[in-house]
Amino acid sequence: MALKEIFVAGLLILMPALVSAQTCYESSIMSPTPFMGNHGEIFKLADGSLWEVKYEYEYLYEYYPNVIICPSKGKLLVSGKTLNVEQIAPGRSPSQPRSAPAADVIESRIDGEFSGWKGETIFKLENGQIWQQANYAYMYTYKYRPRVLIFRTHRGYEMQVEGVHNRIRVIRIR
Repeated sequence: MALKEIFVAGLLILMPALVSAQTCYESSIMSPTPFMGNHGEIFKLADGSLWEVKYEYEYLYEYYPNVIICPSKGKLLVSGKTLNVEQIAPGRSPSQPRSAPAADVIESRIDGEFSGWKGETIFKLENGQIWQQANYAYMYTYKYRPRVLIFRTHRGYEMQVEGVHNRIRVIRIR
């Protein structure tokens, strides 16, 4: 029996309420690298869907881990740990080509230096888009060309900057 089959069989024995063919599926976490498994962390699965870790502090340091995700239960199984998660944005449907982006998700980099935000900060992205901070907050950190993930939430768009724990609401200018 292959290691993967043993692992899945063990899951079926230990966690029958969590793992079922109707509600769970296998995937991989594509970003961030490393995946930590801590509250507020946004991660992207191989299908392009975006998720947020809720009320967990695991410090896993996993690079591109294979996972089992159970959307209807809000659970993620990674490295033997079960985490509470919430979906932020859907991924591609099976009929979409792999190159098609997930709806309402923008991935790019800050064009040049990034020094945080301080009220009405404007962010120029390498993809040519320009976004502006939409709510007052102050946060300072210096990074050069950090990756950004901008996604739609019920409050509008939010931007997550690589290596920054806090997110900021933004509006698109161009």
